[in-house]
Amino acid sequence: MQGEKGRTGLFEILAGTSQMQSLIQSKARMEEIREQAIADGMTTLMQDGIRKVFSGQTDIIQVRKVCMQIML
Repeated sequence: MQGEKGRTGLFEILAGTSQMQSLIQSKARMEEIREQAIADGMTTLMQDGIRKVFSGQTDIIQVRKVCMQIML
């Protein structure tokens, strides 16, 4: 893929626990789903980015760009 060499991905993976499935099936609010995801051990996109800043894989400016685009 052209233009992607050397880039670092930031990831947020939602686990399909029974509690999470129940929330999704009941069409729970996004805040409830997010709280459950974090309780289930999910690392947020920002947390993954900060971890990669400290390990030298990226810089905070790039992390903020990605996280701010998603928040808008």
